[in-house]
Amino acid sequence: MKKLFLVGVGITLLLATGCHKSPYEDLRNRPLPVEIEVVGQNACEVTDAYVGEIKAQAEIPLVFPWGGQLTKIAVHSGEVVEKGQLIASVDNTQAAAMLESAEAMLRQAEDAYKRLLPVYEKGGMSEVKWMDIKTSLEKARSLASSSRKRYADCDMRATQRGVVNMSDVEAGQQIAIGQPIGTLLDLTGRTAEFTVPESEISPMKLGEAVLVNIPALKMDIPAKIIEKSLISTRLSHTYRVTALLDKSDQMVEILPGMVCRAIITNRDAEGYIVSAGCIQTQQKGHSVWVLRNGQAERQMVKIGAFVDNGVLISEGLQLGDTVISKGYQKMFKGAKVVF
Repeated sequence: MKKLFLVGVGITLLLATGCHKSPYEDLRNRPLPVEIEVVGQNACEVTDAYVGEIKAQAEIPLVFPWGGQLTKIAVHSGEVVEKGQLIASVDNTQAAAMLESAEAMLRQAEDAYKRLLPVYEKGGMSEVKWMDIKTSLEKARSLASSSRKRYADCDMRATQRGVVNMSDVEAGQQIAIGQPIGTLLDLTGRTAEFTVPESEISPMKLGEAVLVNIPALKMDIPAKIIEKSLISTRLSHTYRVTALLDKSDQMVEILPGMVCRAIITNRDAEGYIVSAGCIQTQQKGHSVWVLRNGQAERQMVKIGAFVDNGVLISEGLQLGDTVISKGYQKMFKGAKVVF
């Protein structure tokens, strides 16, 4: 009798439970409060900003072609030098010996040429022998010329007027072939050098206006693009772009190496602008939540560019779409909303 009573109670509880909806179903059917935006066609000016670095108009490495022991440093970093002014010297003992030997060979070859020229003119020497004499003279002249050049290269002189920025080198130090001991900076102008992604390099044109912002000086300087690389970097697949800053009285304060932002505007672009907060990053790209037939649905989109009032969507949305701008954090497919 007791067992029959317990079975009856269990059946009653099961029937009672089956007559009510689960709390989970009530939660799914409850409308979620959101804010929305209605997509409209937009044409706007796109502003792109790229982080870069200020450079001198020309940066010439200071290099000894033959290397050697550094014997003299005639200038200091920050010093203005004129064209032809001595910057540094390396030991010229070996170069001087080579020059002396080459000049002795040249004198010998010239003497032989002068002595044997009358003999050749009178027919007392064969053409083959005379050609050997002339060839020896030319070789001696070439060797003497290269020896003079090597001797002169032991003294490094400024190729133009500029400011010297020396590396950490000292007199007596051994300098390798091609090792720079500093840089000669042409500070008559400044350039901003920055990199651009491969998807954005094509629209850029030589002569295009750029606004260069220098945060350290709180300064904005107009500039123009003067150089655009045609080969990308291997690692980042970006292209180097150089813009020449307009000359101004503030140019003295702008130093090479300062961080800058190159801002390019006036590029017309069409698409659909939505608030930046609408965009969600997914494994396969970017998405937004839209309302279709009164229910929420995730829509994958392609971002075109960031603009002043939001993000420009180039693909994925249509005119008149309703985008959920706020309250999408608890959103799920098929959710009902209220706004």
